[in-house]
Amino acid sequence: MKKTYVNNNTFTRVLAPLAAAALLFAACKKTSDPAAQATQANKTSTRNVVNSGNADAAINAYNNAFLVNAGGNTYYKKSINDNASNGTWTLALNIQGMEDAYERTGSTAHKTLVNNLCNSFLQLVPTPWAWDGWNDDIAWMSLALIRGYLQTGTQNLLTQAKYGFDMAWARGWDTQYNGGGIWEQQPDMTPAGEAINKCALSNNPMGKLACYIYQANHDSYYLDRAKQIYAWSQTHLFNTSTGLVYASIDRNNVVDQGSAVYNQGSFADFANLLYQITGDPMYFNDAKKAIDYVRNNMTTNGIISNSAGYLDTWADEFARGLGHFVRDNHQWSTYYTWMQQNATAIWNTRRTDRNITWNGWAQQTPVDDNAGSTKFVSAVAWLQFTPGAQPDEIAGTHTIVSQQNGIAIDNGNVSTNGAGVVLWGFNNGLNQRWNFTQNEDNSWNIISQSSWKALDVPGGSPANDLQIVQWTPSRATNQRWWVDKQSDGSFKIWNQQTSGALDNSSSNVNGYKLVQWGWNGGDAQRWHLQ
Repeated sequence: MKKTYVNNNTFTRVLAPLAAAALLFAACKKTSDPAAQATQANKTSTRNVVNSGNADAAINAYNNAFLVNAGGNTYYKKSINDNASNGTWTLALNIQGMEDAYERTGSTAHKTLVNNLCNSFLQLVPTPWAWDGWNDDIAWMSLALIRGYLQTGTQNLLTQAKYGFDMAWARGWDTQYNGGGIWEQQPDMTPAGEAINKCALSNNPMGKLACYIYQANHDSYYLDRAKQIYAWSQTHLFNTSTGLVYASIDRNNVVDQGSAVYNQGSFADFANLLYQITGDPMYFNDAKKAIDYVRNNMTTNGIISNSAGYLDTWADEFARGLGHFVRDNHQWSTYYTWMQQNATAIWNTRRTDRNITWNGWAQQTPVDDNAGSTKFVSAVAWLQFTPGAQPDEIAGTHTIVSQQNGIAIDNGNVSTNGAGVVLWGFNNGLNQRWNFTQNEDNSWNIISQSSWKALDVPGGSPANDLQIVQWTPSRATNQRWWVDKQSDGSFKIWNQQTSGALDNSSSNVNGYKLVQWGWNGGDAQRWHLQ
């Protein structure tokens, strides 16, 4: 039934807002009509334009080849020739490829498709899942659901993802052997003669799941579990000198040092998530080591490639780990050329009749309509995270600092929907860090690294002096922002729906409100991304 790993490129399986009066300067506001200023602003600004490369073609081709709507369900079929639904964990991996596409585009059609896929998954593979003794299966299935929740807001997806983590943790985390760690397959469900061990496959994806649940509900229990899993995984299944992620450890503390690109990526994504949540540079350094190990040791002339016939997937988790790390941490100059090299190889070795590429990116994709659909999802994922041109400095995490007085935009150390966003003296804390991710229409989402909520114009109102709030990310137009570089190097940040520009109210009072106001070009509306 299951895979484990392979050696040498072969896979086996409170800040409360202060009630203070504003210190207002004389040249404060000059217009009451935000929309009237949009055209004038663009005369002296530049905007980063999305170049999707072959990402759209890849996800469209994948869906044309494998997506099915039948019997009231939406799913990915087993192969081109087999219309039956793919099963359990492989179906979950397929769905994550579609979630990668929505993460890139923010399109309404993609959001609807993700929602339909996740809801159908629960119809096809309903909980409880106690019958499945493989805890890595539980992690993959739950990851598809939690990412679906974060993208669509469908509450049941969070409920079932939590169920998956809680069930696997309760039965799988074991301290009798190895001082902790989650069994890959439950010992009491492992057939005689098969390996009983704790794998990177069952620990790092489960840690990612805990991070995402924490981002969704701010329950520190899940963050604590994520840190606990990471600490164990780092000390038992990671070489902190080389960056190699080991395959597994058995009950006698014998470590299998087999390598897999999937494991490298899952660990890197897990580490980067914890870095984004905590700011601890240890996680950043570990993520980079895991990524660099692949680049330096697990390629064919720079190309990630594995043509083993028994493989389902190989590099989809690495695409996510690398893509998120590069995007979040301004690492494009370090990795973009390599990412593009692999993206080019993927496209050059595709089946040109269907525009799908298998796991062996250094070899031509065979024409085999019986090949499993999951074999093609790694290529899709890689292209979603590799734009056609290197992004500029806007993408990633920044503090947003006023040109006028150096005060920073701060989420007020709260995580509730509707909480007002404030201004505070620059301190570079998590409350002041905002992650800029782009939509296919060139607009930006601006997400707090403390609350994981988005900058939002409440109700999409165009009113001047309206305080900006934070809200669960929906990628609606009142959460989309144009970020235009001005001739002096500062940025105008203005809302897609209302055209109101972020404005510091000409205040240097800690805890005073961040508002929108029609563009007037003053320093109160000019921001630096640091």
